[in-house]
Amino acid sequence: MKIRLAITCLVLILVLGFAFVPSPLAADDFGSHEIGARAAALGGAFTARADDITSIYYNPAGLAFLKGLRVKTNLAFSRREIDAYVPEADKTFESSLGTLLPNFFLSWQPVKRVSLGLGYFSPYNFRSAWSHLAWPADNVSTASELDTRTLRSVLSAEVLKGLAFGVALDFVAMSVRWNNTVPFQTANYALPSDTEVGCRHSLSGHGLGFTASALWKVFPALQVGARYRKSAAVDLAGGNTFIVDWAFGEGEVPDPHGGTRSISSLLDLFFVSQRETGKMTLPREIAVGVALAPVPRLSCYLDVLWDKWSEFGRWEFRSVNSDENLNPAFTTEYQEFYGVVPNYGTLGTAMTLRDSRKLKAGAEYRLGRWFSLRAGFARNESSVDAADLSPIYPDLDRSVYSLGGGYQGPIYSFYDSEAPLGELSFDVFFRYSSADRSASTLPGLEMTYGATGWVTGIGVGFSF
Repeated sequence: MKIRLAITCLVLILVLGFAFVPSPLAADDFGSHEIGARAAALGGAFTARADDITSIYYNPAGLAFLKGLRVKTNLAFSRREIDAYVPEADKTFESSLGTLLPNFFLSWQPVKRVSLGLGYFSPYNFRSAWSHLAWPADNVSTASELDTRTLRSVLSAEVLKGLAFGVALDFVAMSVRWNNTVPFQTANYALPSDTEVGCRHSLSGHGLGFTASALWKVFPALQVGARYRKSAAVDLAGGNTFIVDWAFGEGEVPDPHGGTRSISSLLDLFFVSQRETGKMTLPREIAVGVALAPVPRLSCYLDVLWDKWSEFGRWEFRSVNSDENLNPAFTTEYQEFYGVVPNYGTLGTAMTLRDSRKLKAGAEYRLGRWFSLRAGFARNESSVDAADLSPIYPDLDRSVYSLGGGYQGPIYSFYDSEAPLGELSFDVFFRYSSADRSASTLPGLEMTYGATGWVTGIGVGFSF
């Protein structure tokens, strides 16, 4: 009966976790959301607590203290609003997107003090979409998206009483999408107006990473934990597609073979979709945490994280063809006649990230045996210098406030209400974030950015 119920619960969790995954999957920004519902309510301070199977993400060493077979999924819905005020136009533009964030975890302890785990989660994501109408930075970005997905396998062992270590191998998949516009001008013939075409980039790739962690239960009221994640380089491959806006295609120019040619047909001839490559690196991370229980029903948590975002790389994509071979159809005859050469072999924009820190704190109060109330706060430092903020990724300093609660108790058979089959955990949370307004001084991109966002979600788990 227990095996049958475990299989049924596992199937239900898989359905919840994956059947309703939207495309694309994304989050608030590269790393502001939390993987677990319980940790989210605690401000993300879970490195030293690590007592449910989301420890696969927060501290793999925590699995060594979790007995039996366990499964858990978390679902969260988020919405973030980013605004950009342009002083020159005295106008505010907005990017507002809602997303669904699922993840799934499985652990098993085959022998005492040794556990195996498997997790699927999305640690870093970002999406923006700016209105194209009158948007002054369309040559930089009209939309951007970075989506990462990690499949992590874990081995954890309690080597001494109260002291455990964990190691994990990460298979990382990444996809990047970017929409912008590319200007077009001919040296020999003046076009009736500024002309540009839309460009859509779509690339994906995968890489490998490694994580190591430790958890020490110093005494019943004090635990300390640490996590180190190695950087993971991802080689990207994909392509771009050029889209001619007919509003820019009106008018005609001479044709080298006689007569005239419409500007739209000239754009179609000049711009040809390309296969592209790129490279980005998910950062190294160090996290340390303390969990303290000053009184029997109250627990307090504190985490400090360092992310080496300076390793991320450039937001730049290169054609696999060399510049002179970008478009064989636009021959030397056309190039000399119009005075323009295909020059879109490398497209990108400046986006230099810096190392950043996060401070997370949370408290949990137990209401009796099975119910808990939780609250948390986090302060996330921006990974972009204020002067370098751009529409590609306007990351800002943020304060995050969270509340939640949960139930953790036995589940019973329909046929025998006195013999528990296992344990059920159910967690809910709500988080609200507010970013500090900051002004960019990038030439041509002098904007003042702000952002607010909220996330709400649930987590459901079973242990047997």
